[in-house]
Amino acid sequence: MSITVEKQLVTLNQDIAGQEIGIPVYRIADSSKPASTQVYIQSAVHAAEMQGSAVIFKLIKQLQALELNAEFVLVPNCNPFGRTQRAGEYLQGRFDATTGNNWNRFYHYDQADAESFVEDNLDEIAHWSEAELVSRFKAHLKRKLTEKVDREWGVNTAQFLNTTLQQLAVNADLVLDLHTGPSSTRHIYAPEFLAEQAQYFNIENIISIPVSFAGALDEASFTPWVDLAELLSQKGIEFSYRVKAFTVELGSQENICLTQAKQDSLGVLNYLQQVGLVDGFAGVELTEITTTLLKDYKTLFSKHAGMVEYLAKAGDKVNKGQVIARVLNSLEFDNDSAITEVIAPATGTVILHYPSAAVQVGTQLYKIAIDS
Repeated sequence: MSITVEKQLVTLNQDIAGQEIGIPVYRIADSSKPASTQVYIQSAVHAAEMQGSAVIFKLIKQLQALELNAEFVLVPNCNPFGRTQRAGEYLQGRFDATTGNNWNRFYHYDQADAESFVEDNLDEIAHWSEAELVSRFKAHLKRKLTEKVDREWGVNTAQFLNTTLQQLAVNADLVLDLHTGPSSTRHIYAPEFLAEQAQYFNIENIISIPVSFAGALDEASFTPWVDLAELLSQKGIEFSYRVKAFTVELGSQENICLTQAKQDSLGVLNYLQQVGLVDGFAGVELTEITTTLLKDYKTLFSKHAGMVEYLAKAGDKVNKGQVIARVLNSLEFDNDSAITEVIAPATGTVILHYPSAAVQVGTQLYKIAIDS
């Protein structure tokens, strides 16, 4: 076993003075054996969401002590643009400050990409092995990404960032996009066909999402392969390969905890071992895990403006009818209407709440995983 760690600085853009803006990309593999499988892990596309960077730091150390059955590509700070967007004491790294675009909604996938691949290769596909089919479709997707960034009319900054990152991830068989919430407990978004397998991450709350594309990296990674399998099935061709992809939410933004990062990394390693990508990891004792369908993951919007006291915290179990917050209105301090109680509409688990006490009507106060 000969584990190698290589660091490459990848240029993402230039600043207005022409200076290159880049990120470090770490590649870890066992050079004594060929790696036919690749794992891609990135963090901090929303720049204030930093716990994932600490987890990647721990993984780089821990992977070197294990037997690796894949090449690992790790990008701990994938959005240097967001890290420069600060307002006072806080990073404004969720949205492009110039355009308002969400940095995590401009990855590329068009169902026509899978359709054109099948149409152009239909006569040959039936004669390809699954490995050759996978390789050729990955090359096809990579060409589509190149066409996206090179098109005559150009792309916006978020599209350029996301597509460049996607080019790093397009060869991967497993994609992990590490995030955090505002004030959040740990949870993971898993496509429906991987919801059971997601338990290996040892994260208490799994949100099971349908296979569709809405702009995020996990969806851009697994949706093309599900679409391809469906198109091939219609032609009478069986195809079982799927890219596995998850969005992992590691607590709250604007902070890191290296002690917790060690625990988070153990969950990732547990998953990697369970699916055969590493060997030699001791494993973890699984906690109690709840899976919630996306349709039962509800947002509670504020009906009142004012200052909020959040009585129910991230991770708390709440019951229907329970008072979970109080809104204080400074225009009513001289009467009994100064405080308005916020009532839980259903029983479930608080996954996250708004990070600020200052809210308006329509602010997303809570997201709650409703008990089925």
